[in-house]
Amino acid sequence: MEEAKNMALLFFMDHLMQKNGRRTIHDLSCQFGARGFSEEMRNAVGTTQEGLTEFLQGHPSLFTVEGDQVILNGHNDLNAKNNPLLQSGVRSRNYEKEAVDFFVTKLTKFGPELQIKSLLGHRSQAAPEVRLVSGRHLKEFCEFLQSQVDYFVVEGDRVRLKNMPEPDENAIEMDDEGRPLAGVKAKQAAVEYLKSVLEQNEDQPIPLDLFYQNFCQRFSHTIRQDVATNPKELLQFLKLNRGLFFIRSNKVSLVKNRPNEEGSENGSDEGDETNNNGMFPLDQSSLTRIHFVKALKPAQDLIARLWQDINNMEKKVVGLDLKTVTVGVDGEIFLSLGVIATTSQIGIFDLASSDVIILESGFKGILESEKVVKVIHDARRVASLLAHKYAVHMRNVFDTQVAHSLLQHDKFGKSLHEMRPISFINLQRVYYPQSIMLSDVTPRKMSQSPNWGVRPITEEFQLTIVEEAHCLLSALYQALSNLIPVHLRGLFEDKCIEVLLASPNRPPPQPFISSPYRASTRRDARNGGTIMQSFSPAPYAAAPRPQMSDACTQTFSTGDIEVLNVFYE
Repeated sequence: MEEAKNMALLFFMDHLMQKNGRRTIHDLSCQFGARGFSEEMRNAVGTTQEGLTEFLQGHPSLFTVEGDQVILNGHNDLNAKNNPLLQSGVRSRNYEKEAVDFFVTKLTKFGPELQIKSLLGHRSQAAPEVRLVSGRHLKEFCEFLQSQVDYFVVEGDRVRLKNMPEPDENAIEMDDEGRPLAGVKAKQAAVEYLKSVLEQNEDQPIPLDLFYQNFCQRFSHTIRQDVATNPKELLQFLKLNRGLFFIRSNKVSLVKNRPNEEGSENGSDEGDETNNNGMFPLDQSSLTRIHFVKALKPAQDLIARLWQDINNMEKKVVGLDLKTVTVGVDGEIFLSLGVIATTSQIGIFDLASSDVIILESGFKGILESEKVVKVIHDARRVASLLAHKYAVHMRNVFDTQVAHSLLQHDKFGKSLHEMRPISFINLQRVYYPQSIMLSDVTPRKMSQSPNWGVRPITEEFQLTIVEEAHCLLSALYQALSNLIPVHLRGLFEDKCIEVLLASPNRPPPQPFISSPYRASTRRDARNGGTIMQSFSPAPYAAAPRPQMSDACTQTFSTGDIEVLNVFYE
């Protein structure tokens, strides 16, 4: 009975920790039927709300009962180290060892390497004492894993088993030139090996878990980090090569008869003709074609060179990408980087260094040009920001987010309003998986979102920055254009215009405000003087109190336009 009482106390403490330390008696009594709350525990605390109240009141050091509210004492300071029920002197079980065994089992089954937050998600299946010992939040859970050096290795946002299975003597470590396998060559070697495994078992599909074990027996962990570090990542890798591998019910086999239309969807048919679109490949050798500017005069020169490329095009199309950062407690969004790609060069504009770049370098002219098609993914996320903060209105865009939604609408018949947005990396997986296969991007990089506010910008980071604009122009534009049916082209153009409309939930444009990153210097043309715009705290300052006034409106081009003097109650 005493053990059942302790288990019940741990259960309620864990529940209260997850609910900010305060719940009603009724809510706690509803947990009597929860998984993990045994019949012995119910009998120990009483099977009614009155019995539960008396039970909790009997432990005043842990709980405070105020009316129908139950408060966990010291909620903000309580953790596994100072929890009185988990101290070694009052417990007969080693909860820490149980927690280690639980997470080792999960990593063995789903790993041996996972994102820490993914492993944290499995913790909900553990007993209450295991959840308490391993930490309440992600930070505490990381500290718990780092403390168990005999079992886990924590690297960044990932954790792996220290004693993970290693490859046998037939492991592949070197390429044909005797250099360690890495990047694209590691992916190619993995494809060839996995294909050979399936060819040996051609009549029998192989379960994904067993397939991953074969993969681990052939490649070391260093090489697996470039391909797949767990069965889920291997599944994503196989889908990038769906022309070779067929997956159904978590079983893998070789594709025998490839449907004619599949090549169109994954880009293989159009890829031979339209992918790259006459554009240079993106690798270390292409750094000479990537130009990074952070001042007005170099930006003006770069825009001039980009216009030369555009004017020489038969069909004027550029790849466009705008990187944003979120700053401050209120989540104020600012433009950090702008990327414009032509078939011969790519320009990166540091918009965080100086806001005037977007307004006075000619960058705005390209965005608002009707004769230049801007290929962009998810224009809606930046259209309102450009309109409200800079009075810039993009025109003539080819939005790949809209294109994907229309194709899904045509295929499945769902309403466009029900379509969930697709991330750019998933857009690549669907329409142009070769771009991932032919790059050095690893599963770890794919699971992380770069911080576009990082400065200084290295050459390696420049390749990461331009990747989206390069892929949009070199492959996705033509691939998606070919896939959109003729009867949907008019609707597609209408939807691309719709996403550019400024959001009515944002205020009208304010006078020019300098970037939160750096002051900008502007010359007053009227008197030849110089105006220094120091950092303005306006983006973080509290909004002014609303005042009753005549009904007015404001446009981006002409300022205030007074209308009827109408008052609303």
